[in-house]
Amino acid sequence: MVEIHEESTTRHDGSSSPSGNSPSNDIPSATNSHWRGQSTLADFLKSRQTDSILFITRIVTVLCTLYFILPLGARSSQYSAYSKAFAAAAATNALRVHQRVGGLRFTREFLSIVLMEDSCHYLIYSVLFITSTPVTMALMPIFLYGLLHAINFATQICYAVGKATNVADRVSELTRQHTQNLLGIIACSEIFLMPMLIAMIFVLVFYQLRVSLEQAVSSPNCPQMIRNAVYSIISLTCRLCPATVQ
Repeated sequence: MVEIHEESTTRHDGSSSPSGNSPSNDIPSATNSHWRGQSTLADFLKSRQTDSILFITRIVTVLCTLYFILPLGARSSQYSAYSKAFAAAAATNALRVHQRVGGLRFTREFLSIVLMEDSCHYLIYSVLFITSTPVTMALMPIFLYGLLHAINFATQICYAVGKATNVADRVSELTRQHTQNLLGIIACSEIFLMPMLIAMIFVLVFYQLRVSLEQAVSSPNCPQMIRNAVYSIISLTCRLCPATVQ
């Protein structure tokens, strides 16, 4: 089974990440009781600046997802919220990658470390869907992860400032009870989305191939016979493609 927790902010070179972020589990527990009420909100946020920024981007992801799903505004505004949800998720995961691997280095080892990070995978996932046709299921993983981590950080704030700790205890316990179910939903949605992701990649590749071929045969130096053959193949391929719903 898998636990929902923030990846360690300790970098792969063994040093801690900046902004006062210590490796810790995002799920509040009884171990947090020794620092309950021992900090002000400003001090807590300053001591965990990067986590505070992550908290904001996750809240933006959650709110934009809800705005897209719920019939609250114009359709154009909902499409904009869809893109903003993935943009916020991309920012979240880009910052997580930076936390984990540090600054940019043009080496093969650095690239292999980055590609091993789950945050890098979700960064690519978010970028793929930012400008695509809206797919509601695609929002499920980033929405649930953002919601879980945002709730966890909010409860940590409550413990740190000593406010609403009873509510934070209940929310924390509720989160622990349903974490595995939510992880199962995320896993299922990712499985169902995998064929769509592969299709999107191939659609982009074939579109670029079509543009390149059309630019090549439009040259005056291209023989007319080759130009006609290329245009015929493109026309036949387009007719065989499924109709796009506008």
